Amino acid sequence: MHSYRVVVGLMAVAGIALGGVFITGCAEADDNSPKPPKKSFVPLYNGKDLAGWEVLDGNIEAWKADGELLSCVGEGGGWLRTDKMYSDYVLKLEFRVPPNGNSGVGLRFPAEGNPAFAGMEIQILDDDGDEYTELKDSQYSGSIYSEVAAKRGALKPPGEFNSYEITCKGPFIKVVLNGKTINEANIDEYDKASGDYKPLRDRPRIGYIGLQSHGSRVDFRNIAIKDLTNSIKDPDTNVEMAYVDIVEGEGDAVGDGDAPAIHCTGRLLNGEKFYSSHDGAGQPLALPLTGYIPGWQLGIPGMKAGGRRKLIIPYQLAYGLRGFPPSIPPKAMLVFDVEVVKVK
Repeated sequence: MHSYRVVVGLMAVAGIALGGVFITGCAEADDNSPKPPKKSFVPLYNGKDLAGWEVLDGNIEAWKADGELLSCVGEGGGWLRTDKMYSDYVLKLEFRVPPNGNSGVGLRFPAEGNPAFAGMEIQILDDDGDEYTELKDSQYSGSIYSEVAAKRGALKPPGEFNSYEITCKGPFIKVVLNGKTINEANIDEYDKASGDYKPLRDRPRIGYIGLQSHGSRVDFRNIAIKDLTNSIKDPDTNVEMAYVDIVEGEGDAVGDGDAPAIHCTGRLLNGEKFYSSHDGAGQPLALPLTGYIPGWQLGIPGMKAGGRRKLIIPYQLAYGLRGFPPSIPPKAMLVFDVEVVKVK
């Protein structure tokens, strides 16, 4: 792709269709306040039924809601996934498997494809089961399945509950098992494909959360999420976009009329990269913010030099109904990773 064409395409687009909130899981806009509201954990399971969940490639009868437990009690359960998509969050849950039990937690996976490879899976396994003595290191509990191996030794025996705290923040994935950090990965560093599937670097940065059925009973409880994204509303159109600060900067803050030096990588919702200032000569962009798409004009002011922010921009604040052929299709939601190098 011709990088100059994409840079020009980042400039403001006239005639954008407007209206509508683009994504679930965002906090309410707070009058464009620079201080995001304090976040708290919200239950994903109500303790009564499967409201808020859907079955993917499986039988709903295999899943049972029974008080504090959400369980897969039969074969053929497939995946139980949230009915909303999430991007950046802390997910807490407890799980229990029998001897030789096997399950997993799906992260950021799309509507189509195997969640473990179209998105990511954090493995759940009886690591000491006699059926699993010859697995790869990246197939044991806490691993990003088949990609990034976790440290071992923190797992409790079969029949006991274990706790996961999984953080997805920008490209950074962190897994804490029973209070011990066992896996930390920057998925931007993983550029090798796994068989027919995309490398981690090119997988979606937004998607569903899922619980896996793998032929054995598995129990879950205390499933809750803390959404790390914040929303900001365009005062002219009433359209919201989301952002999350990956790294807090310490330098000067970007103002509305500034022309900061910026490195950025832009991706489609499916994870496909359509532009990166790091490619080629690797020079940052340095144009007035007023010359860029509305989502940049809204989402970059307030960032500080040295800061890094993820912007999730709906089509109404990007390229509208038309898109920007051939790189960006019509009505495309865009995900940008933006780093402020210098404020001019």
